[in-house]
Amino acid sequence: MINKLNEGYFIIGTDTDIGKTYVSSLIFKSLSPLNVGYYKPLQTGCYKKNDIFVPLDPQFLCDFSGVSLREDMTTYLFENPVSPHLASEIENKEIDIETLLNHWKNMKTNYQTCIVEAAGGIYVPIIRNKYYMYDFVKDLNLPVILVCSSKVGAINHTMLTIDFLKSKNIHIQGIIFNNYTDEFYEKDNIKVVLECSKINNFLIINKNESIIAQEKLLHFLTI
Repeated sequence: MINKLNEGYFIIGTDTDIGKTYVSSLIFKSLSPLNVGYYKPLQTGCYKKNDIFVPLDPQFLCDFSGVSLREDMTTYLFENPVSPHLASEIENKEIDIETLLNHWKNMKTNYQTCIVEAAGGIYVPIIRNKYYMYDFVKDLNLPVILVCSSKVGAINHTMLTIDFLKSKNIHIQGIIFNNYTDEFYEKDNIKVVLECSKINNFLIINKNESIIAQEKLLHFLTI
């Protein structure tokens, strides 16, 4: 089953702070000791340490997983905690798409599979009025793992994102319902999303869960 892993999976979320990095970290840690990579192409909201930008999401993943920060985990780092297109404009740092695509080509030759984490959601601009996160997903030709919640409002956010992905002919590997607390309405929200989307491949991540059973995760990634 391990041989059926895709060369990569693109992690997107339905909302800000939905838990993309946490879920990416869970997947990364749970796939150990496989040769798994992690790539955050665009990181905004960095802070400086000894005049060097620290990428928050890759650093969290490394701390969570007990591995060292790798140079190939990021391409563009920005200080401002805003959308990549705006951070690029404010900081006068041009984002070159070919640089991103070439970075990915190197990543996929070095790892059995790679977790690629979006900056924000699927409609986030990377270059204003020209290139969006969904364009990047299509250029990488990776299946999407959609991270969503099961709280009140989750049905609307999740179904709008799913419908948009389908309209762009982007393959959805599955849905991960993050930060689940076993409330009665959460169970119904999940049921409604699965019935409306007709997506049967899903995982439920309980609040403060620290690892996913590898057998369960491999099934989710290879189904």
